[in-house]
Order: sequence, then C-alpha cells, then structure tokens
Amino acid sequence: MMIFVYILAIFLLLALNFSKKKNFFKYAIFNRKGYQELRKTILTYGYNYDIKTHLFSTAFFLCALYFLCYQFEVRIETYLLLALISLFMLPHIIIWLLFHSYQEKIFNSFTMFLQTFIAVFKLNPKTYPSLCECEKVCEGEIHILILKMKERLMEEGNVEAALKILSDYQPHFIVHNLITLVATIEKHGGSFSEGLDLIQDDIDDWIEDIYSFKKNQVSTKNKMMGLCLLSIGIAFLSKNMLAEISFNTNSDIYQLSILIFLSSLLFTLFMAHRIFSKSWFEKEETL
Repeated sequence: MMIFVYILAIFLLLALNFSKKKNFFKYAIFNRKGYQELRKTILTYGYNYDIKTHLFSTAFFLCALYFLCYQFEVRIETYLLLALISLFMLPHIIIWLLFHSYQEKIFNSFTMFLQTFIAVFKLNPKTYPSLCECEKVCEGEIHILILKMKERLMEEGNVEAALKILSDYQPHFIVHNLITLVATIEKHGGSFSEGLDLIQDDIDDWIEDIYSFKKNQVSTKNKMMGLCLLSIGIAFLSKNMLAEISFNTNSDIYQLSILIFLSSLLFTLFMAHRIFSKSWFEKEETL
C-alpha cells in the first residue's frame, strides 16, 4: 500500500510541475538551473546569495527533517519523499523572507521621500529644488526615481508630467493627492500649508496601519510555527505510548499516518511564510 502512496505522491508532484505555471521545481537544488534562477530572483531584491549559503541552508533543513523522521522511525523511502517536497518548499520560503525585507526597505524609503519632499516643499514651494534636496537623502530605487523626475522636469518643464513618474511607480491615492496639490501650487500659488499638513497626516497613518498589519502577519506566522512544534510534541508522546504496547511502527498504517502528519507540517510551514509574498503596497489602496 505504501508503494502505491509513494508513486501517487510523485505523480502528483510531477503533474503540478507540468501545470500551467511550470515552476514547481524551478528553484529546486536538483534542477540544473535551480540555483541560478534562485540567485537571479534574490539579486533583484538587492541581496547576494552565494552557493555556499544555499548548500548550507538546504543541508541544514534536510538534516533537521531527517532528525525528525528518525525520532518517529520513518522509513527511508518516506524520508526521501518528504525531502523531495522540502527541496521545493525551501527556496520559496527563502525568497519570501528576503522579499519581505526588500519590501520593508522600499516602503520605508518611499514614505521617507514623501515626508522629506513635503517638508522641503513647505519651505520653498518649488518642485525642482525639493527634488534636489530629496536626492541627497534617498538611495536605491527611489534615488533613480528622483533622477528621472528631475530629468523630465528639465526637458519638458511640466510639473505634472514629471510627477506622473511618481504616480506610475506607486499609484496610491495619497501620492495622487500630493501630486495634484503640488501641481496646483506650482501653477496658481496661494495658501497650501493646511493641505500639505493633511497629506502628511495621511502618510503617518499609512505607515502606522501598514506596520500594524505586518506585525499581525508576523504574529500569525509565529503562532502557526508554535502550533507545529506543539503538534510534534504531542505526536512524539503518542508514539512513545504506542511503543509501550509494542505497536509495530514499521506497519503501513503507522508509516502512512506519519507521512500525512509530516506532510501537513511542511505544508503549514510553507503557508505560514507565504504571507510574506505580498507587497507592502496594498492594491486596494491604489487608483
């Protein structure tokens, strides 16, 4: 019966791999281009990921899985099947963790740029000098974004066209309100401090809401991990109780039960980190 289960599980993995997305094993270590694809993806987030780190992470995870399987007296073929599943999951978990850090960095840089721009624009209500001041304190993608806005502003002399680059990069309603107000001030002048103060308050609320939401996500992930550890502890106690009544742990029913249990743990680990695959910029708040 277990052989049938193994064959069925492998066929399911292969079927998923040859589905429309065809990326089930894209980053797996046994894929000829798996490491290159993984490193290429991670490099887009601004992090270096060498082969030694990749091999160490994979080996450590597989050793931890083997230790767990050894404690539950799992057959070697069951371990190999779980290891195959793990080799798919681990690269995605690594990507999501680094993507989460990358998104936090981008969100902080972007909101800092908006706050700096508003503060400088209050003192001198001109877009170009404000962008020049922001250029001194911003780095990475935001720095390149500022350079593009300055270049278009110098070429066309149109504030709305230059700031459209900002809205194209992040079409958030707060960004749209800021661009509309700045363009109006540049064109007509007049009193503007109150409007900029309101937008600044909106940015502060935006930052507070996002960090509160992300904190809840991390808390949810930690709770899921804690429940996994608790379930392992309960299962191990149950296994010891079976040993006291001389239950045969090599039987198919025990091996199948442990396979389902450990597969569920791996799936829970995978889904616990999947929440980090979402952008910090909510699509519901974009225009």
